[in-house]
Amino acid sequence: MEIKETEKRLLEAVSTIIENEGFTKIGINRIARQAKCDKVLIYRYFGGLDGLLVEWAKRNDFYSFAYMQFAERVEKAETSELREIVKSVLMEQLRFLKKNTLMQELYVWELSGNPSFKGIQIEREKYGHKLQAVLEKRLNGKYLNCNYYITIIISAINFIVLFTRKYSIINGIDFGKPEAWDKLEETVSNYIDMMFAYEK
Repeated sequence: MEIKETEKRLLEAVSTIIENEGFTKIGINRIARQAKCDKVLIYRYFGGLDGLLVEWAKRNDFYSFAYMQFAERVEKAETSELREIVKSVLMEQLRFLKKNTLMQELYVWELSGNPSFKGIQIEREKYGHKLQAVLEKRLNGKYLNCNYYITIIISAINFIVLFTRKYSIINGIDFGKPEAWDKLEETVSNYIDMMFAYEK
């Protein structure tokens, strides 16, 4: 069997275990059994569990692939188009996380402090910050604290999506209703408009 096929099976095994049993069941032996291969191959191809999880995150975590999707657009866009691209990135993050239970599970377990997920967080930060750096280079310091605006919005999106897995109401807003999510997108858009309104 080709190495690429075995790697694919191991990565698919991680997704299957998370979907069916959660992160508590993630382990070398469990993954090897699910993939129907020797656990030695996890060390050979990925260097161990942490390496496998990082590789899995590259294929599933939004900011691990958002850089490739948006960086070139940011670099080639007219200055007047940057505001809408920023909105597109954040809207896609919101929609992606809202529908992707695998990523929701990952975020919850990362917040638990499990050291096995540190590599995934580092990977996300690397690519997320690279995209931010491309944007900041294009803006050339023109807008005040744009990285803080974007960080607050990203954090709010993550919290709202994760919190509403269990509780639908936050500050009187019922996120069990589709119109609340529509209003949230509108509000995110308004925040970006605010950011671009404050020139240095």
